[in-house]
Amino acid sequence: MGTLAGWDLAELADGMELVVSELATNALRHGMELGVPRRREVIRLSLIRRGSLVTCALTDPGSAEPVKRDPAPFETGGLGLHIVESISVRWGWCPLTPQGKAVWAVLAA
Repeated sequence: MGTLAGWDLAELADGMELVVSELATNALRHGMELGVPRRREVIRLSLIRRGSLVTCALTDPGSAEPVKRDPAPFETGGLGLHIVESISVRWGWCPLTPQGKAVWAVLAA
């Protein structure tokens, strides 16, 4: 995470890597329409700094609201947003026009 190091916020790198991994996995799993021919779908990552706070935002073409759920005890997935919530100061999402959504999380140094 060279950007965080350049901002002198390298201590956020481990948490940010985990948050980005979880949000990117969700964007790929739930935000993409597989099998749609000749349609270019993009996932974008942005890091936005305001003082000691860094917001990580991922955009994807999906419109479904991210849902934090309680998976069964032996289920292999379903904890991603719980992990994001535990690492971040705050997280959320917003719809984008004309399509898609942004899911974001704020980390504090």
